[in-house]
Amino acid sequence: MPLPIGKTSSVGQELHHDNCFGCGALNRYSFHIPSTFDEKTGEVDFTYQLRREHEGAPGHAHGGALAVILDEAQGVLCHHLGYFVMTDGFSVKYHKATPLYKDLRIHAKLTSARSKRLYTKASIYLADELLVESKIKWYIIPVRLIERRFSGNGSAPQLELKNFLEPNRQRAKEIRRRLRLSK
Repeated sequence: MPLPIGKTSSVGQELHHDNCFGCGALNRYSFHIPSTFDEKTGEVDFTYQLRREHEGAPGHAHGGALAVILDEAQGVLCHHLGYFVMTDGFSVKYHKATPLYKDLRIHAKLTSARSKRLYTKASIYLADELLVESKIKWYIIPVRLIERRFSGNGSAPQLELKNFLEPNRQRAKEIRRRLRLSK
């Protein structure tokens, strides 16, 4: 479901193409991750249940499946804030085995921003119990490179990317301003 130009995004599927491994609607192997952006906090927060196809140890999630969820949540967060990014470094800390078929809460937030890098952190919880957490360092991809690389091949939405990202960037600035004032 493509996002109209001038509108801000609220879920990852509005930002990614339909074949995305993490959230793509038309990819039969996709995790269909519903990464919901919280306008008040400027963070991503959603619930998700892992299923049989995500199994590692009997009854529990495969570590790679957990990494996909954490990567998707943090990458989509960057998009919701108005940036196209590429993973530069990714660390994961597995605290406890993660069960299948339970409502897990996934939370992702921006921890720092530099001129060409974003830094994010995400966690997976079962109720109040921390199961997995990760940190990612992202390289911010300039819009001109995205347009040059993906325009016309069906991999990215056919639109002027700067206009596509700008409403999310403006929203992110307003969220940061609002959070500074509330401290």
